[in-house]
Amino acid sequence: MQLVRNTFERYNGVYGYRQVQLFLYQDKGAWMNHKKVLRLMQKMGLRSRARRKYRCNRTWNNGDRAVRNILNRRFHAGAPNQKWVTDITQYRVGDT
Repeated sequence: MQLVRNTFERYNGVYGYRQVQLFLYQDKGAWMNHKKVLRLMQKMGLRSRARRKYRCNRTWNNGDRAVRNILNRRFHAGAPNQKWVTDITQYRVGDT
């Protein structure tokens, strides 16, 4: 129990029982079944901290979402395959 607690606290309580089991083996050389590590952690009341999911909410920076208008509505080309244009606008309709 002391090995599990020390390993858990060494990594600031970030990792769950699977990672604690691996770090026990890497750091201390003590192989223990992951179910046993889980049982001991539950008995001692040790729970890992769930990390926040990273969400990209950069709505203030429009440059990442829209590309500069290089053509300026001049679609005429002197030869084929010089200018390629497409529209990739997406609209959400309903729940789909």
